[in-house]
Amino acid sequence: MTSWPPAEQANPEVVLDAAPSFRCGDDILTEVFRKRWETFSRHIARTPHGWVVTEFLQPGPGRAYGTINGSAGHHIMEGRWLSRTDIIRDYIRFWYTAPEAEPHRYSEWIAWAGCEFARLQGEWASVSESLPGMVTNFEAWQKDSQHASGLYWVHDLADAMECSISGDGLRPTINSYQCANAAAIADLARRTGADDISVRFTALHDELRHLINQWLFDPRSQFYVTIPMSPDSFDEYRASAGTGRRLPAEYRATPLSRLGSVQPGRRVRELIGFVPWCFGLPSEEIDPDPAVAELSDPMGFGGPFGLRTAERRHPRYGFPIDSPDPLTFICRWNGPSWPFATSQTLTALAATVRQRNRPQYGSLFLRLLRQYAASHIESDGTYWLDEQLDPDTGQWIARTLRRQFDPDKALIGKDYNHSTFADLVLSGLLGISTGQDGAVSLDPMPAASQLGWFEADGLKLAGKSVTIRWHPPDGLTLTTDGNTVTRPDLGVLSSND
Repeated sequence: MTSWPPAEQANPEVVLDAAPSFRCGDDILTEVFRKRWETFSRHIARTPHGWVVTEFLQPGPGRAYGTINGSAGHHIMEGRWLSRTDIIRDYIRFWYTAPEAEPHRYSEWIAWAGCEFARLQGEWASVSESLPGMVTNFEAWQKDSQHASGLYWVHDLADAMECSISGDGLRPTINSYQCANAAAIADLARRTGADDISVRFTALHDELRHLINQWLFDPRSQFYVTIPMSPDSFDEYRASAGTGRRLPAEYRATPLSRLGSVQPGRRVRELIGFVPWCFGLPSEEIDPDPAVAELSDPMGFGGPFGLRTAERRHPRYGFPIDSPDPLTFICRWNGPSWPFATSQTLTALAATVRQRNRPQYGSLFLRLLRQYAASHIESDGTYWLDEQLDPDTGQWIARTLRRQFDPDKALIGKDYNHSTFADLVLSGLLGISTGQDGAVSLDPMPAASQLGWFEADGLKLAGKSVTIRWHPPDGLTLTTDGNTVTRPDLGVLSSND
C-alpha cells in the first residue's frame, strides 16, 4: 500500500480567523454557518506541497494526506470565501503538480471550481499556473472514458455515487464536469494568451454541451438522466465496481440507445439530473419547471428531512443489497439524502434563479437550505455532519449501521467534508460576486427577506474588506474598504453604485 509523509494538521484557529461570519433571523442557519466553518477548519492540513483539504478527519480514509479528488470541487467552492487565499491556492496547485495527487481517480470539476475561486478573489495568475495540469487531466478522461459519441462514461462508484439505480453509463455528472472544466481551461488559456488551447477547449465545451442536451435530456421525463451501458444485474455491477474502472473496450463503439430502450429498472430521475444546471448547460428550449417541481414532490425528491437522491416513485427506490455482510456497500445512492448531492442541487437551483430569471424558485431554495441546515442538528441539539441521511427519519444511515455492526468505526463519518454550505448562503442566497473590475456586487434572492434581517462580515474579496447588512427598514448596505453604498429595498447593489 502506498504511504505518504504525514500531513501536519493546521491549528483550527488559523482557518477560523479567516472565515467570514453570517448572522440572520434564523437561528439554525446562523449556527450551522458557524459550525460548518469549525468543521472545515479541522480538515486543513499542511503537506510538503503546501495546504490541502481533507474529506474525512485524519487519521482516516483518503489518499495522499487524506485528500480525495471527488470532493475537491466542493472544498474549493467553500474555501474560496476565506479571507486568506493561500489555502485554496495551494490546494489547487497540489492537484495539478504534486506527483502523489490523483486528480483522475473520481469524476471531478476541479478546474471549473478553480476558475470560480480566481473570479471571486482575483487569483487568475496563481490558478493559471495549473493550466498545463488541467489540460493533461482533461485529456486523461478523454483517453479512458470517452465514448465514440463524444459523451463520457463512468462507473457510478468512480462517480463517488455507488449503488445508484441508474448504475454505470453515460451520466449527467461526468459529462457536465468535463464540459465545465473545458470552459474553465478555455478561459484560463485566453487570459494567458494561449489562443490555440482556448479555441480548442471552447469547441470541446460547445460540442459536449450540445451532446448533453441532445442525448442526456429525456423529453418524456423532462429531466437529465443516465444512459446505462451494461446489463441490468446487480451481480454484474458488484463484479465490476471499482474507482479505477474506466470505459470497457466492448462499450466504446456501442451505438447510443434511444432512452426509450433503456431497461425500465434503470430509467430513473436521480438528483444528479440537476448537475447540468450548476454549470448553465441546458439549452434555452429546456424548461426548468418540471425538474424543479420534483424537489417538492414527495413521490419525487421531496423528503421530510432531506432531498432524496432518487425519485421515491421508482420501483427500485432503496433497493436492498443481497450480501451476508450488512456493511457491504454501506454508502448507497439509491434514495438516501447526501449532503454532496443536496449542495449540488441547491447550487443548480440558485444558478437557475438568476440565469433563467426564476425569482419564484427563491422560496423553495430557502426552504431546502433551511431543511439542509436542520439536518446538521440532532434531536438532542448535537451538531452532526455525516455521510448519507435517511430522508424519512433524519437519521444518519452509515453511522447507525456502523454503531450496530462495527462500533469501533462508528465515528468515521463525523464532520464529513463532502459538500458546501457557506457557499450556498453567500453565493446562492445573497448573490455575492466580484466583477472583472474588482467591484463587489450583491444580488440577493427576494426570498432572503423571509430571514427578517441578515449580516455578513469578515469577507475579503479580491483584496477588499466587505461587510453586508440588511436591517429593515434601514435597507441594504454594502461596505467595501470603508466605502458604503445603500438601497432601501432588497435588490441588486454594487460597490460601483
